[in-house]
Amino acid sequence: MLKDLWRHLRIYSTRKLYNLVMGKIQFSIGSTHLYYHPAKITIESGNICNLRCPLCPTGQKDSSARKGLLSFLDFKRVIDEIGNDLLLIRLYNWGEPLLNKELIKMVEYADQKRIAVKISTNLDLPIDDTQAESVIKANLQKIYISCDGASSSTYLTYHIDGDFNRVMSNMKLLLKKKKQLGNSYTELIWLFHVFSHNEHEIETARAMAKEIGIKLTINKIRTDMGKEIFETAEKSLERDSKWLPENPEYNTFDMTEKKPRRKFNCHLLWTETVINWDGNILPCCSVYSETHSFGNIKEDSFKNIWNNTKYLSARKEVLGRKNSTKTVCHTCKANDYLYI
Repeated sequence: MLKDLWRHLRIYSTRKLYNLVMGKIQFSIGSTHLYYHPAKITIESGNICNLRCPLCPTGQKDSSARKGLLSFLDFKRVIDEIGNDLLLIRLYNWGEPLLNKELIKMVEYADQKRIAVKISTNLDLPIDDTQAESVIKANLQKIYISCDGASSSTYLTYHIDGDFNRVMSNMKLLLKKKKQLGNSYTELIWLFHVFSHNEHEIETARAMAKEIGIKLTINKIRTDMGKEIFETAEKSLERDSKWLPENPEYNTFDMTEKKPRRKFNCHLLWTETVINWDGNILPCCSVYSETHSFGNIKEDSFKNIWNNTKYLSARKEVLGRKNSTKTVCHTCKANDYLYI
């Protein structure tokens, strides 16, 4: 227990806590030029996936973004520049992280720098005993497993080209390895996103998770994730309402008013950033294409990009101030921050 507590506490430093606190302070007072770096970031391990999920641009084979996998050298470049500022890295975004053969090496490097790492995986890949052991030994803080069904037929409705039995088998294998290796630090979480076609299986999933011995988190879904910030709620619902569950408890939208149930107050430009596999920096994980890049970390330092013209203009737009450079954040705000 003390060892695990140390692993959680070791990521903190005065500098990192300063970044965390300043993110809240400078957002609350409306600062646009920031005197800190984000403490939590997303670094995309790649935007290639083995499944064809209908509401994901990668699953749709959307060609508006270049496809590829993050190299360890590019990952190291980022960590060597801003690693001392980071509490957490989400090492995933628009693809399946386990397809990146250098993923474990990246996690281990971040761990050496005392940075917590999370991944989200569909776990729908052939995984043998050795691979499972390497995943658990890497000491990831959390592994989210996206499995939206408690039966093969329901799972395949959304996870096209998938194999429900393989996901369940892999889930049990990771749990087994976690126990064998005495790793109580890494948390495995089954993510069950509620759709119209699987809401009847929520209780079944809960029972299965209890039997398997894994934590289950019930999540609300979004509409088309590559389009949501570029359109109104009405347009999204006109196209995608068939996927949304009937139970309002699990529905992001008010289906009568045709709008999100809660207002999203965007603070992401102050607290986070996203670095694509190719080095392009984007304001949040809801932006798919490098077309909307705020800069590239291979061509400029993060310090310069973090306070460049695009970032300053985007922050001013969110705050309702006059600005001259249009960014994707202007479009998102015009559509009432549909990103949930």
